Amino acid sequence: AQIVEIRNNLASELESLPLVEKVYPSDANFLLVKIKNADATGVYRYLCSRGVVVRNRSRVKLCDNCLRVTVGNETENKLLLNCLNEYNAD
Repeated sequence: AQIVEIRNNLASELESLPLVEKVYPSDANFLLVKIKNADATGVYRYLCSRGVVVRNRSRVKLCDNCLRVTVGNETENKLLLNCLNEYNAD
């Protein structure tokens, strides 16, 4: 129940970001996030440079411009969201 609540909160926060086009529904411990403006690879590289590990799924069929984000603990999720806000500001 706790991971579901954390996942739902993270999905809501991600959906509110200007660079996120869509967060796909999930029953797992990760979210598939579609990035606007075909910039998933740029976002992926930026997150990696900040020490945030996500998976770039852009080359997977039907996952164009998508990142796979594992639901983390509160600290990890805040770091992810802070980095995505910083990327958007750059």
